[in-house]
Amino acid sequence: MERIRRREFLRRAGVTAGALAASQVVPRFANPRAAYAQAQATGTLTYGMAGGFDTLDVTTTTFTRVGRIGLHIVDPLVWSTGAGQYAPGLATSWTISPDATVYTFKLREDVKFHDGTPFNAEAVKVTFDRIVDPETRAQTAFSFIGPYDRTEVVDRYTVRVRFKSGHAAFLNGASSPYLGIVSPTAVQRYGRDFGRVVFVGTGPFMLQSYRTDAEVRLIRNPNYNWGARIFKHEGLPYLQNIVYRIVPEEATRLATLETGETLFIEDVPVTDYQRLKSTRDKVLLEIPQGGSGWSLMMNQTRPPMNELPLRRAIMHAIDKDGLVRTVWNSIHRPACSPLTRVMFGFDQETCTKVPYNPDQARRLLEEAGWRTGPDGIRARGNERLRLEFYLQPTPQKNQEMAAFVQANLRQVGIDVNLNVLARAGYLDAVRQGRHHIQYWWDTGTDPGQMLRILFHSRNAGGGTNRNNYRNADMDRLIEQIEATADPARRKELIVRAQQKVIDEAVMVYLTDPPSLYAHDRSVSGVWVDWGGNYPYFYDTRIQR
Repeated sequence: MERIRRREFLRRAGVTAGALAASQVVPRFANPRAAYAQAQATGTLTYGMAGGFDTLDVTTTTFTRVGRIGLHIVDPLVWSTGAGQYAPGLATSWTISPDATVYTFKLREDVKFHDGTPFNAEAVKVTFDRIVDPETRAQTAFSFIGPYDRTEVVDRYTVRVRFKSGHAAFLNGASSPYLGIVSPTAVQRYGRDFGRVVFVGTGPFMLQSYRTDAEVRLIRNPNYNWGARIFKHEGLPYLQNIVYRIVPEEATRLATLETGETLFIEDVPVTDYQRLKSTRDKVLLEIPQGGSGWSLMMNQTRPPMNELPLRRAIMHAIDKDGLVRTVWNSIHRPACSPLTRVMFGFDQETCTKVPYNPDQARRLLEEAGWRTGPDGIRARGNERLRLEFYLQPTPQKNQEMAAFVQANLRQVGIDVNLNVLARAGYLDAVRQGRHHIQYWWDTGTDPGQMLRILFHSRNAGGGTNRNNYRNADMDRLIEQIEATADPARRKELIVRAQQKVIDEAVMVYLTDPPSLYAHDRSVSGVWVDWGGNYPYFYDTRIQR
């Protein structure tokens, strides 16, 4: 059934039945430059991806990997070229009201979705309304769209987006793949299969096939005759195909690059970092990651994690310096805050707030009535101090970090049970709140949006706030950050938010990672966003 639907979809998009096997498109070029780009096609880029994901629909996922694929399938309204700097994408121009509650966009008039549906203001409205519809169960996109009120179609190519309160970070969200505009025709036609059977945007590549936890194949959009000015050319991308192969095991993934099975990989193993830096036929890309580093979310709705002394004890009990050395080969840095160091408003003072101090952890637990038993594990009355840690088996570093955390907490009398589950079971468990602790790692470039994802009450109870932390003062603070355009005032509020969640021991911040990619030297023209999160291959060539 899926194959029949996808074949029909590609036929309507201008790809023949033979193209499904041969990856050749029927050219229908709007201009000579597009025809020239077709002649200059440089083959297939194979990408080694570190793990699987839940759906290809960027508007409903939390997975950065989905964003990395999806950015090639959807176009954003704007492109982020630096912190607070934006360039036209599907929107050619925009105006913002002084209170940041109204954004008005003028849209390109020469764009079509992969299924032939014209791109226009109505498509923007359908995309944004769908994100806030509870039936969609949007995750990261729901946070990025913030205090959304409604979208108004002013005319065919003018759209006005209104917010219930100021949303100064909206352009940043609109530059991400998660608010990329999707085909309203395909959404209506495929329903729940959208993101599984097909995923339809306006981008330079189209979804050709998807084998769950194995491979995603993209084929060049034969009708792509536009392109943002921040790139080096317009019209068709140079590549014919991009193939994302899911290779969770680090050594195997690196081996595929070295043998030529892949030409580009993500999450380079830290143990091979120095060797790759000195290898002549490979290129190592190292970019400080924007967003939130590796952390532990502590679920406050599952006792005893609702107790502040216990959460503070856990923060003091984990040796982050040792974790960085042991697990990450000193390539990461110890984390201090819910924001990585490159983020606007990062508060250096957070690095002094909760030092590694297992003796302090023991004192806090004693004062809370947790007494050490004969096996070294603490108990209070008949209650044993046992925490359920839910995690996925891949990447392998998940389990290595978990074992390190487990050993650290056992030293202060806390028993940690590791529940290693495949992705579907893991997501069910943590969205239902069965965990005491779980990992978080996220990418982004706006601090207000990151704080909303992690801490706003609207994202508790099954959303991205798996701390299930609900605090009206924090909600108001996040909303103030989002509504404030003045940089000095905004920074003051961001610093206050970081200090508040540390004082209230909401999460444990473990490491700040770099984004590490590597590619064969035959690959050129790779663009990566300034936050280090999204390699983009529109300008990419392969030259043997």
